[in-house]
Amino acid sequence: MPSPPVHLAALLLAPLTVAAAGGGFEGGIGVVDITSTGAVVLAGSPVRVATAEVASRLQVRALVLAAGGRKVAIVALDTLKYPVEHVERARRRIEETTGIPAGHVVLCASHTHRGPLWSHYGDQLVTPIAEAVAIATRDLAPCSLGAAKGRAEGVSECRRVVREGHAWNRWQLAPGEADTYPAEGPADPEFDVLAVTGGDGKLKAIVYNFACHAANTRTSVISADYPGDVERHVRSRPGYDVPVLFLAGACGDVNPVYSAAQGLLGERLGAAVIDCLGRLEPIAGPSLSVEGRELRMPGREHPEFREAEVARNWPGQLEHYRKSFDDMKRREKPAYPFALTGIRIGDRLAIATVPGELFCEIGMAIKTRSPFRHTMVVELANGAHGYIPTAKAFEGGSYETWFGEHSCLTTRAGEIVEMESVDILNNLKRAEMTP
Repeated sequence: MPSPPVHLAALLLAPLTVAAAGGGFEGGIGVVDITSTGAVVLAGSPVRVATAEVASRLQVRALVLAAGGRKVAIVALDTLKYPVEHVERARRRIEETTGIPAGHVVLCASHTHRGPLWSHYGDQLVTPIAEAVAIATRDLAPCSLGAAKGRAEGVSECRRVVREGHAWNRWQLAPGEADTYPAEGPADPEFDVLAVTGGDGKLKAIVYNFACHAANTRTSVISADYPGDVERHVRSRPGYDVPVLFLAGACGDVNPVYSAAQGLLGERLGAAVIDCLGRLEPIAGPSLSVEGRELRMPGREHPEFREAEVARNWPGQLEHYRKSFDDMKRREKPAYPFALTGIRIGDRLAIATVPGELFCEIGMAIKTRSPFRHTMVVELANGAHGYIPTAKAFEGGSYETWFGEHSCLTTRAGEIVEMESVDILNNLKRAEMTP
């Protein structure tokens, strides 16, 4: 059995209530465009593809919330992933320039497959991230918050199916064949919305959390993928022309339904977000609390190169995965720094962030066990440690579980994330109830 995670630090900041703070929430929004003016290599393409054609803009969107002298920053990045070392640089810059503690900042990659990697940018996105948060901080003004639950059916599916005891990704099988085999796990159609309304009664910003890979764009263009389509759909509605922050849910094994029309996901999810905005529940008792938990997540037990399995599932990629295994083996560590963050916003909404691609079943379990009415489980936040599959997925195999570039953590990582995340959420709930 692998060793359990080692807790490096855990800090719970007790909430400040309206009575103690003498006021309510403040909210500010900042947006910085990061769309390239020239050709870029698309990070999510399996082969090298360069393009300068722009289908939708790439942006850094920052929401800063404040209550009782405490501030938190939620930053949505239109990029595939964002590594821990750059997260630390950006958070330090934000603390230096805005005074928001580094531990109160979450940087959430959208996982769009149609944009450049962080390395494309001059300082690995640190400056535009810090600038967006600085703009949002200067924009702070009294606001009210509301939340709602929505559902978007028929637009996402577990991409792994089980054939003869082995897991296969749907795109590895002939068209139509994948639908004849059972899906290995669920897809989650339910999502949560947080809306920020200014003191003038006008909508100021929208945040939503949906569990599906941002991999719906089927052409070689620069694109924010379906989150860009959702924002365009929402902002076309009178009164809703405000920034829309997408926080990727637990979707390590969930993709768009590719048999559906390409525009369906953005339209259906956008319509569901609009529906939520028409039935918001006010978030009462303005207060914020944050718990940051630093772990040492154990590495993979007895890593081996699964040559027979690779040859069966990806016969044309055998050397690629052999190299990926060898490269990771050289960089292998007994344990990896692994940061979880929980944010409680008022009396009924919490955000739990995970620095990896979390399988959907784990995210759904965290939401089910959460003591909050609205819980956003956000993957690829404050780091990118590869896939975090379920125990069942490791039995089924396939590339998300193979030791290498995309998978190096213990097979118990999903179990550990669920346990620690639920504990953080319960701590935040107890802090809310403490006088």
